[in-house]
Amino acid sequence: MTYWDKDTIQLVQSLNDKLKIDHSKWHKDKGNKYKRAAELISAGLCHLIISCNDKETIEYIEESINWLKEINVDQPCPSKNHLFKAN
Repeated sequence: MTYWDKDTIQLVQSLNDKLKIDHSKWHKDKGNKYKRAAELISAGLCHLIISCNDKETIEYIEESINWLKEINVDQPCPSKNHLFKAN
């Protein structure tokens, strides 16, 4: 069940598509707290508007807050870790 009209749903989906970190820019942007928080807030908004899923909405919003508070920080990709280890 949704409480929103189709135009609102399409707008939210469009915003989410725009704010998602593209796979080709993942390594560049994955540590940017503003981009990560915006992506998560947008995903939470989609869960709220499209599926009325309280639990998922809250989880995405809380995770976005963790990025903004710098509780979450980017870690190197596991496949790249060998570059940072001493031999």
